Amino acid sequence: MEAELLTLDELTERTGVSARNVRFYASRGLVPPPVRRGRSGYYGPDHVARLELVRELQGHGFTLSAIEKYVERIPDSATPSDIARHLSLLAPITGDRDVDVPGGLSGMGISPEAAQAVIEVYAEHGRQVAEELSEIVRAMVWPQFREAGYTAEQLREFIHRLKPLTIAGLVTAYEQAIDESQATYDGKRPR
Repeated sequence: MEAELLTLDELTERTGVSARNVRFYASRGLVPPPVRRGRSGYYGPDHVARLELVRELQGHGFTLSAIEKYVERIPDSATPSDIARHLSLLAPITGDRDVDVPGGLSGMGISPEAAQAVIEVYAEHGRQVAEELSEIVRAMVWPQFREAGYTAEQLREFIHRLKPLTIAGLVTAYEQAIDESQATYDGKRPR
């Protein structure tokens, strides 16, 4: 573990986050406080992963309050690879459509048939969410925007900013549902 620890200067160099911001984020609970060794503070891979997540969320237009809400759903026990999963889920926001879902599933030992079934579930529910959110925007948001004097361009900007919140909301809903499903499965297991 000692070899993995970084000084504040090394952390700022690796992540590009200023020392002032590292301290600020720690004070807001976005990253854990440093590991103390005597009077010195050190930072590990979990600090690096959480700082990268915070920077990515900022890059997608999340406010500090939205970042705090997003991060507080990530358990303190989350590993850097758990946090990296959150980062990878933000990929669709950046327009990176080169996510290799079949390859990723295949790498987990999933058959091509099962991978195709998973892809179809993603596509079906993705379309459903898009259609339902579009209807909410048409029926509820656009009339408010029009009444307030907003332009169609401002509505397009709103929809663009809605994407990362939608991704975060879907991830949270999925995680809660899968946890509930797992708890049900665990409860039914023969002892």
